[in-house]
Amino acid sequence: MPPIFGIKHPAYLEAIGLLKTSAREAERRYLVETDNFVGQALSSSSTVFAVFALSSIAETFAEACEKREIPLYTMGAGLIQKIVGTGYETSVASIAIVGQKRITQEELIERVGKEGLVLACETIQDPRNVGVLVRTAEAAGCTGLLLSEDSAEAYSRAAVRSSTGSILRLPLCITPDFPAALGSLKESGMKVIATSAKAKTLAYHADLRFRPLALCVGNETSGMTEAAREVATEFISLPMAPEGASSLNVTVAAGVLLYEAVRQRL
Repeated sequence: MPPIFGIKHPAYLEAIGLLKTSAREAERRYLVETDNFVGQALSSSSTVFAVFALSSIAETFAEACEKREIPLYTMGAGLIQKIVGTGYETSVASIAIVGQKRITQEELIERVGKEGLVLACETIQDPRNVGVLVRTAEAAGCTGLLLSEDSAEAYSRAAVRSSTGSILRLPLCITPDFPAALGSLKESGMKVIATSAKAKTLAYHADLRFRPLALCVGNETSGMTEAAREVATEFISLPMAPEGASSLNVTVAAGVLLYEAVRQRL
């Protein structure tokens, strides 16, 4: 467990660099923090490139790092805090550099096969919503998540933390052309069902047993684009009280829809 005493160490500089969106995209790597997240990373199939920990807790990760031949560095709390990148002090004691679990559109279709379930998300603005959508999709047993490139970054600190570790395990297909990607899923034999507040068919009355199936949700304010809507096989809605809120948070709506599909598939 080699110690790091200063900010000029190459491994430390790499970690600091990943605070920038451009570096995370270029390197296809990101940071996870806290003992829980680092432990999940080490037990997941994601590639872990390095672990940084306070000397007092580094031994916790020693066996797993040795088994996977992952460098484990020890350092002081001040250096750890710089990697966290917040303007306030945190209790974070460990951080890992992890490879993004990204797949191509073709790989997503191959993984889905004839049985899979996909959550497709277009132009999600809030990174915390992106993280919760990843978490919800994994919990519901989705094969993967399709995300439009103009959404908030899935590997930002806010999104990663909100995923509670699911980002380590669920494959993401991030596409620059969401309607075209949906069209490819549809052409491969997948039924594409989208949400719409104006849809007359309630989710509970729709047939969500079809396999494979893609459930689509859109932007928190404007919903799905017209181009993406044109690809959908059908539209469904969720019942709302006649007075009060006119819509649900996108993560809540996605959770209800996914678990209705899960229920029908039992």
